[in-house]
Amino acid sequence: MKRKPTIRLLLLSILYGSIIFFLLGIVLRLIINFIYLKNFSVDEQDIFKAGVLSLIAGTAGGTGSWIFAKIDERKTSKSPPSGHE
Repeated sequence: MKRKPTIRLLLLSILYGSIIFFLLGIVLRLIINFIYLKNFSVDEQDIFKAGVLSLIAGTAGGTGSWIFAKIDERKTSKSPPSGHE
């Protein structure tokens, strides 16, 4: 069963993508700091940058996937049944 792309699913996918990208950004920042500075330190500016970039990436990814789901929904509702069952 496929779910209909609703505004609620759009907001949830943006939230999920933003959280995942934020965590990925913090982990990558820690790895890069360890490689170049030999310590695990993250300051407020790094957290702010990761937050802004994760919001941008989460919004773009969530909106893009929602738009493609809407396009698929519209295509399936317009196309006649194929009869290959």
